[in-house]
Amino acid sequence: MIAARRFALLHPVHTTNFLPQVQAEECAGCGKCVSACPVEAMALVLANDPHHPNRKQARVDEELCLGCGVCTRVCVQHGITLRSRPQRVITSLNSAHRVVVMAIERGNMQNLIFDNQVLWSHRALAAVLGVILKLPPLKQVLASRQMKSRYLETLISRLQV
Repeated sequence: MIAARRFALLHPVHTTNFLPQVQAEECAGCGKCVSACPVEAMALVLANDPHHPNRKQARVDEELCLGCGVCTRVCVQHGITLRSRPQRVITSLNSAHRVVVMAIERGNMQNLIFDNQVLWSHRALAAVLGVILKLPPLKQVLASRQMKSRYLETLISRLQV
């Protein structure tokens, strides 16, 4: 997970369907969750408590959080619980599945299929496929029928599901 943090391969494929939720009244601000978090998604911030001006509490950066639950296990006050993410995350089945899902989410599926950019034919086909994949669904179907490619038809039908 530390390598994933350093090389920015975190979002959105490697996450679970849960996020930690800090219970403000239970959090002692000890920082154990901050130390334990493998992706540095936890931080200590001022609690804005008028009775204790220097009191700190944990805060979660949901964009970075993997939902691994390490922070919940190290919290001795039981001030962190896991809740479901608002939107479900597709967890990868294997490395090939992860690479394809990441290419789709980043919008460069065509570069994954036609990866030898030295060849002009690969560059041209990647450009054409990239344009087709960015079209609205109806135009994608029309384009794939004109190309008469079963591969492209299957690819487009699976991307629309």
